[in-house]
Order: sequence, then structure tokens, then C-alpha cells
Amino acid sequence: MLESQHTVNNEQLNKFYNKNNKPQQHINYDYYKPDNFEQEINEFISYSEVKSELKQYQQEYNNIFSPWSECNENEKRNIIQNCGDHLDLLNDDQRLRAAKILVYISLGSYGEYLGLEKKEAHLQSIEKNNQILFKMDILATIKQRLNHACKQLETPSISSQPDLVKFHCKEIDILLTILYLIASFNNEDIKNSGLPEFLFDLVIRLKEHFTKTFPLKKLMLALYKVLSVSLGPLDASYNQLKASIRTVCNLPVVTDKSNAVKCTPEELFQFYHQASERYPTFTPIKPPNKCADPLTVVASTRLSKAMGLYKASKNIDLPYQTLFPSKNQQSATTTAVSGHSKKQHAMEINVLPFTESSAMEPYSLTEASRVWMKHLYISIANYQIIYEREKAIYRWSRWNEHQQQPQTSEEWDDMVYHHLNEQEENKIKRIDRLYESIVPNFQSIVVVILKLLLSTVSIGKDKEAEILEDINVTRNRESISKTVSGILLLLLKWFKISHVLKFEYLSQVLIDSGCMLLILKLLGLQEVALLASKKTDDDSQSFLGFVQQIHTNGDDEEGDGNDGNDDDDDDDDDTNEQENYTNHRNLCWSINLLRVLQMLTKRKTHRILLLVQYKSSAILKRLLKVGHPVVDLYVLKNLKNQVPFMGRKWRSANMKTISAIYSHCLTSLNDDWLSSPEGNADMDESALKEINLRMLTRLYNGQRYLPNILPNMDEVSGSENTLFYNNGYTADHDSYSKKLPEYTLNDILVDDVELDMHFKRDYRNWLERDVYSTDGEEDDEDEDDKDFQATTADNDFHIGTPIPDTIPIPLSAQDLTNEINKLYIEELRREFEEKQKKQEQLEQQEKQSLLEQDGWGSSPLASSIETDTWGSTENKTPFDDIDDEDADEIEPEFNPLQDIDWGSLTKEDLEKRLSLVEQKTVQRWLNVEMDDERYLKVLNTFEGEVLTDEEGWPIY
Repeated sequence: MLESQHTVNNEQLNKFYNKNNKPQQHINYDYYKPDNFEQEINEFISYSEVKSELKQYQQEYNNIFSPWSECNENEKRNIIQNCGDHLDLLNDDQRLRAAKILVYISLGSYGEYLGLEKKEAHLQSIEKNNQILFKMDILATIKQRLNHACKQLETPSISSQPDLVKFHCKEIDILLTILYLIASFNNEDIKNSGLPEFLFDLVIRLKEHFTKTFPLKKLMLALYKVLSVSLGPLDASYNQLKASIRTVCNLPVVTDKSNAVKCTPEELFQFYHQASERYPTFTPIKPPNKCADPLTVVASTRLSKAMGLYKASKNIDLPYQTLFPSKNQQSATTTAVSGHSKKQHAMEINVLPFTESSAMEPYSLTEASRVWMKHLYISIANYQIIYEREKAIYRWSRWNEHQQQPQTSEEWDDMVYHHLNEQEENKIKRIDRLYESIVPNFQSIVVVILKLLLSTVSIGKDKEAEILEDINVTRNRESISKTVSGILLLLLKWFKISHVLKFEYLSQVLIDSGCMLLILKLLGLQEVALLASKKTDDDSQSFLGFVQQIHTNGDDEEGDGNDGNDDDDDDDDDTNEQENYTNHRNLCWSINLLRVLQMLTKRKTHRILLLVQYKSSAILKRLLKVGHPVVDLYVLKNLKNQVPFMGRKWRSANMKTISAIYSHCLTSLNDDWLSSPEGNADMDESALKEINLRMLTRLYNGQRYLPNILPNMDEVSGSENTLFYNNGYTADHDSYSKKLPEYTLNDILVDDVELDMHFKRDYRNWLERDVYSTDGEEDDEDEDDKDFQATTADNDFHIGTPIPDTIPIPLSAQDLTNEINKLYIEELRREFEEKQKKQEQLEQQEKQSLLEQDGWGSSPLASSIETDTWGSTENKTPFDDIDDEDADEIEPEFNPLQDIDWGSLTKEDLEKRLSLVEQKTVQRWLNVEMDDERYLKVLNTFEGEVLTDEEGWPIY
């Protein structure tokens, strides 16, 4: 009796993994559950603001108005209207006072609830007050004042005065608080208010006009809140929208993803290709029509040619490789290439011999083909990329073959999004509107965001971190990290669901700006496991704690304690409580960054190899000590991408990690990386995929949003190389038309020229004589040079535009200097050619007048001309612009300064004389012969004899 085969399932792996790992410490933290309003408001209002500002807001209100709870609806509206009118005043003090009163109202008139256990009533008051503020159209006034205050900070006269800068930053701080609270309680009403675009504009302006006192934390929290309201959180509604789009595209919806084994169209065609190489008789199963053509599924050189982007693809580079190189790049490339050659050699020798009696293909191969087809999963991103490639191929083929306008193909929006329900379609429109607004400034937004992330890195090692630090500074740093990483994740997720090429364009900007390396530094320079347990919250200093008069350690009502240091002093007595504490903010930003890193590198071999070169596996493995299931999941997902490209030694030493990957991550059909050769990666193939994706992204975004990034098309050169696409781009996306130009390529290249009949009859002789013949070529070149000089002397000289697709030859500093000198000498010779002839005739006649007018003083030869004390003429002789420009050189034996009494000259006399000499010296050098040996030392710089240093720079 045959023994049953032993198998290992996922449950056994999970039990083994949980048994051999420490219990997860922070398992109670639910990452996917959004924060409630209490947590949000306590995080938004800093401890320092609670201590120093809240009482001022209350006092400003009580000095003017009666208690809020005692006012009826009309009185409340009048108060708000009065404050709104004062926000438009030019007086700074009145404007700031009105803002303080409004923020007091927006915070629920908290002064009436101090010391009372009426938290629910207070929260209801906050909600109701902010709804009234929105109905009174305070939001429009807030946006206007924010814009004005930011413009004031950008004014040089104000930015140089610290007091004014501090004042305007305080005003922005208060206005952002009101805006945040209004957005929190009017979700449906502000979705179409344009708030995300407005706040992103403020972020863009921060790149050039940043000040240290600007309320960055509040701006980021307000932007994150507005994005979450306008686009929606990443919850069940996000998954529902994805399912709806798949249904409209006639793609199957996967309900249970936990046990789904996926196979992408690209992996399917790779399997077909490998099977056909090994078994020439293999007959693959025909894939669905959506991915039936391997040309549009797999990136290749043939695809670039079919899209008309072959030349542009060869000239494109990958900036992140150049800007952020790795020390291990060369060795990793060598390993990858050698590994690929081994695999190729193994495939070539394993060919099934074909005989008439044998089966056409092994049964295992037929079964494998059915399994691959059964698990084929066409994602929305795959479908969109295939669709855009098909459009580009069709458009280029029609243009290249017939030089005529192809039929307008159906847009993705018309084909898919218009078939969604009204709510989902409106959400897609909001995403498109936001993308269209910020895509021209992606680079500025990314720079600001990455700088903010970098500024949040905690300083020092573990022992230095024990030094008492202001708890308010630490909380602000944590809040910025959490919010900025959340903004990045929201943008990537929602842009991807709108269109994958929008997501890819943002991803490319992030990667080219060094985002992957920055994420690894943030996770590597900080002990995330310690930060996850670091307690930085103090209920007694929070906003709601202040209202409810929560006190610890006998703090008085005035709060004259140690600014949060009492909480640090109690850490020694509450060791057990500290160990069980979970810092939600630190856990949240670490998970967000891991998700962003995974999105940027998923199925992107070239980017994954960059992570391998950065040695990111050591950083990621350290995060497994944090003790949270979501952190473990995304750490393992990032490691799973890299394992196929790690060495066999690393795999054997990290089998526990590999077991955890199998246990927690979804498995693909081609996950054979444990048995695959070491360094199994093709660098050329991965680079080709990356370049093709970049070209398709430029094509998509260039046609719709950024015409300046459109790539040059094959076989079309000159300034009209993008006429293949629409050249009538308008800012209005709805009126954007995708029509081709009204003229064809023949209309561009061919003019309506009537040829002479004699030329038509004798053109063959002309071709033989003047085109094909090479006799007398040198004489013709000399004649052409003479004709060219004669022509340029009379006509304007225009430099022709080079062909855009040609690669310029790099010039050294010396070569560039020589070329400039040649142009300068040529211009001089052309300008003074006729005047040099007159110089020989007028040499003796102009000698005397030159001596008297050059400012060198009186001489015996100048007695016939009336001069002043300084030797200059009193305008007795008019200046002849034609003749005097060609002044003769002075003979060396005559010294014009020999009879001047220098001792009798005053300082003013010397200054006047020097000024006249400087004016005349310029004219003298321009009239000097180029071959005159006496002045060759001055003019030799124009003949390429400039001395250079070791680096090729000229020495003066």
C-alpha cells in the first residue's frame, strides 16, 4: 500500500510561525480603523497652544459678546457675520481679534464647559457651531484671508521683518484651525468646494517661501482631512469602487483574496514563451480578447517601434540610477547578468526530441497551461495599460502608413466611468479635477513632502533619546510623519483607481526625487520598535483634557507645571504601563511608508533591484521586532519582492523569514525563487520595461495635461515632431479635443513650387554635375566660403536649429573656448574689412589728430589745435564715426606724455584725464591690426591661446 504524500498547508505554517515568534505587543491597535474626532482634535491642537492661546481666544470673545449659549440663532449669526466682516479689514489687530473670536466659536465655545463633565454636550456644540459657520459662508472668507496672508509672507519687505512674519503665521494658524473644523463637520458640502486644490497651492508656495514659524503641522493635517473627505478614506468604499469598475470592464470580481493565486497576463505569455522554446510543438490556450496580443502585453523593442517611440526610448534615461547610485550596483549587475546567462543556457539544452510516435507535448505541460489560464487575473491597471498601448499603436500605424487622421478612438472615461452610478462617477471626476490641478506642480509638491519627512527624523541614539525633550515638539514631529505619509498613500491609491498612468507619473516623480532611499533612511535611522512604545500623550495637556480640567500629580488649574516634563518624571514609576503602551502615530506612519514603498516597487523589477543594491533587507527585517500584524505583513511583502534576486547564502540564512512570507503573503504561480538560479534577473529586460512604462506615461499625460512632456515620434523631426498629437491644448479638460492636425505630413514637407521647364528637362545632367560628382570639391568649398562671407556681410546671420533627435557631441571647456574665439575673430574681420583699406590711405593724415584727441595731453605737434588744460579738444572738430573708428597706431618712437607737468595736476585733473583715456583706449584696441606684433599680447586671447588649469577652466 502506497504511503500518503505529506503536505504542508498554510495553517501549519501559521502555527509554526506564531509558536517560534514573540507575542505581538501592539496587536490591540487597529490600523484600518480611522481615528475618532476626539483623537483628531487633541492631535490637531498642540499642548503649547492649549497652555498659552485658548484663554486668549476665550477672553477676546467675552470682552465683546455675551455667552454663546445665551444667544438665539439670529444673534449667533450676527456675531459670525460681524467677525467675518472684520476679517476683510486692513487693520491687523482687528483682523486677528476677529479670527480669535471665530476660532473660539468653532471650538464649541469651550469656556462654558470648563470643569464640567459635559464632554458630549461640548462635542455637539462644536459640530453645530461649525455647521452654522459653513452656512454663513465663512469658508470662502477663510480661503481669501489665507491666500492674502501667504502672499504677505512672500513679500520681501515683510519676510525680512521677524515680527510681521510671526504675526502672519499666527493668523494662518488660527484660520487653518477654523478650516479644519468646518471640513470635519460638513463632509458632503465641501466635497466640491475645491479645498484640496487650494491647500495644495499653499504647499507648492512653501517650496520657494518657507519660514520656520509657518504652521506646517496644521496645514498637513488640514490637507489630509480635506483629502479624506473629498476623495474618501481607504475603507470599504474604496474596494467597492474597484469592484464596480471591474464589473463595468467585464472583469471577474474576486471576493475572497485570502486564498487567491494570481497570474498576470505578462507572466502567462512568459510561460508560453518558455514552454515554446523547450517544446516547439507546444500549443498554448488562447487567452481572453482583452490580452490576446502579446505585443501589447509584454514590453519589448517591437512594441516601441509599433508605438512610434523607438528613437525616444533609446534616448531616455533612468534618473534615480544616476542621482542615487548604490555602492553595490556593479556587483549586483554582474551577478544578475551571469545568472540570466546560466538560465538561458539551461533552457537551450532541455529541448524535447520530436518523433512521430511520441506525444506532441507532455501532459504536465498541457495541465500547466490549463492551470495558468484558470488563475489568470487581469487587473484594472493591466487592462488600462494594454488599452493605451493599443491606442498608441493604432494611431501611429494610421499616421505612418496613410499620413491621415485616424478615427477618434473611445476614451477610457467614456468607455468605463460614465457607466458607474452617479456617486461613484462624481468621485472619479473629483479625482480627475484634483489631478489636473496639481500635475504641473508634482515636482514642487514632492520636494516639500519629502523635506517634511526628512525633518521628522529623531536625533541621536537610544541613550541620547532619553534626554528630556519638550513633549510638544515630539508630538508635532510624529503628527507630521503620520499625516505626510498618509497624504502620499491617499494620492497614490486614488490616482491608481482613476487611471494607472496617473499613478505611474506620480510614482516616477517620487522615485526620481529619491523617495525610496528616503523611506529606507527613515526606517533605518530610527528604532521603530522603541518609538511604537514611546509615550508622548498627556491627557491633562490635551484640548479636551483642558476643558474637562483633567489634572495629574496635583497640577493647578493655571497649568504652571513643567510643560510635560512631569509625565517623563513618572516614567520610572510606571515601567509596566510604559511597556504596554502603543504609540498610534508612530505605528501609523511606519505602516504608511511601508505601503508606499511596496506600491512603488510592486512588479517593477528594475526598482526592486535598486532596493537590493541599497541592502534594504537588513532594515526591513529589523521592523519585524515591532510586534504588529500589519507591520509584519507589509515588511514581508517588501521582502518577498526582493527574495528572487537575493543570493543563495542569504536565502539559506533567512529561511524563517521565507517561511513567514509563504505564510502571510499571497503566492503567485511563478513563485519559484527558492529553486531558481542565483541572481535570476535580466537587467536589460527590466530596464526595457521601466523605459516603456515611462514613455507610455509621458504619452498619456502629455496628450491630456502636459503637452511639453510629449515624446518625439519616430521619422518626424524638427519643431513639428509632436504634431502627431493634438497641438491645440487648452486648460479646460472638458473642451479638450484629441483630433490630429488638419494638415498631413505631406502638407508640412512639400511646398507648392512651380519648377522651370528647362530644369525639368535637364535635371539629370544637373544631378550628375552638381550632386553626384566629386571633382573639384575643394575648389568648390573655397568658393562657397567666399560666397558665404560675402553673403553674411550684407545679410543677417542666423544659426540653424539642429535636428532634435540627434545626440550632441560633448565639448570640453577648451573646445568651447576655441569655438567662441573663432566666432569672435570672424566677426571682427567681417566688421572691419572695408575700414582696413582706408587705414593705409589715411595713416599719415590722422596721426596728428589722434594724438590730440586720445587724452594724452598737449604736444609740440599739436600746437595748431586748440585744446584745454587736459589735452582734450573743445568739440572744435566733429567726431567722424566712419574715419575715426579706424584710428592709426602710434609709432613707438613718439611719447605723448613726455612734456606733461604731472606735479601741477590736481586730483580732479587726474580723474578727468583717466576717464578720457579709458574711453579712448577701447576705441584704440578695436582699430588695431590683428597681426600687429605690438598688440598681439592683448589680442591673443581671441586665438585660442588661453591658459587653462588642471580641470580645463581658463586662467586669467
